[in-house]
Amino acid sequence: MIKQKSQTKAEIPAKPEEVSLNKSQSLNPKSARDTKSAAKETPSTKTPKEPAKSPEPTSMEELLAQTGYQLKGWQRGTIIKGVVLVVSPRQLLLDIGGKSEAVVHEKELPYIADLTHNLKVGDTISVQVVNPENDRGQTVVSLRKTALNQRWEIMAEKKKKGEVVEVVIRELTRGGFLVDYVGQRGFIPLSQVDAELTKLGDKATGRRISVKIIEVDKDANRLVFSQGPAGVSDKQRAALKLVTLGNVYVAEVTGIAPFGAFVNVKISDGVSIPGLIHISEIAWEKVDSPQTYLKIGQKVDVKAIGADPKIGKLTLSLKQLLADPWLDVTKVFSIDQTVKGKVSRVSQYGIFVSLLPGIDGLIHISKLAPGTEPKAGEEVECMIEDINPDRHKISLSLVTHAKPIGYR
Repeated sequence: MIKQKSQTKAEIPAKPEEVSLNKSQSLNPKSARDTKSAAKETPSTKTPKEPAKSPEPTSMEELLAQTGYQLKGWQRGTIIKGVVLVVSPRQLLLDIGGKSEAVVHEKELPYIADLTHNLKVGDTISVQVVNPENDRGQTVVSLRKTALNQRWEIMAEKKKKGEVVEVVIRELTRGGFLVDYVGQRGFIPLSQVDAELTKLGDKATGRRISVKIIEVDKDANRLVFSQGPAGVSDKQRAALKLVTLGNVYVAEVTGIAPFGAFVNVKISDGVSIPGLIHISEIAWEKVDSPQTYLKIGQKVDVKAIGADPKIGKLTLSLKQLLADPWLDVTKVFSIDQTVKGKVSRVSQYGIFVSLLPGIDGLIHISKLAPGTEPKAGEEVECMIEDINPDRHKISLSLVTHAKPIGYR
């Protein structure tokens, strides 16, 4: 009975999975070796070693090498960007990523007040390096140079919108007033100035007035203003285009100023435009006051010598309708000739002597003994040393009748 049971148990077949596994192990002995090696490679519970610490830096070079940070060095003239750290009427500091901050030179601040007024801490702006490092270790930069382009864009926008701006009058010139607008030099033609300002002349220097921009030309560095409500009208531009330089027109004097006379010029039937006869174009001789030659309401013939439709400027001349006395000056005077004349004016260069209407000669200051200079209006006797008709110049020297000191 016992033997029969053992035989029956031995005859029971194994499960398919077990048979397959046993066969695999028996057919591929390498598998058993891999299993043992995998068991050997099982990570142990030991703690891994910590990496060695880097030594503490003892110099700036070691610190920079360890952190990988690079100091930035700037060259003069380089355009860089900076972040505003401090902004006030007296100081403008920027972070430019260097070892110290950048500073805008204090002498520049008054000229960029319009720009700094709108800046705030954190703003990023472009500047130009002026000095890579001053005695305080700061980088000196200029905002004025890089801001110039931005300023022209702002002015063009104000012109487009017709905004009113404030300018400061700097000086009176032949054709109008030179003015300052936020550090930029501009011009107001006399044709665009009101009568009250015109009468002031040189006394208007330093005054602040409200104007509009009528021309902006960055390439030509040209900035033109008008004190009128709308600048040059289309009608005035069209009338100026009808003007032919060199032609003679009839004009009526409408105003007189220290620098000349304003007139209304008749271009054609029903077409008249304002113009200016500068004091230097009234007569060939020196004119001290236009009022001695012209009166308001007087009608005169004038010659057109300049026209600019962009700014509505028309320049006229009275003297060019008269014979130029210098054309025949060599027929009247000669070198070494003794002549008499009246002192017309005294200047830092010497004494001007009127020889004929429109012809003055000069006694240079170097030819006058200190304390012996003639006074204005005094009659003097001179000798002609040189004549230059093309440059309208005659050089004179005083004729001395008294015996020199030490003469025997």
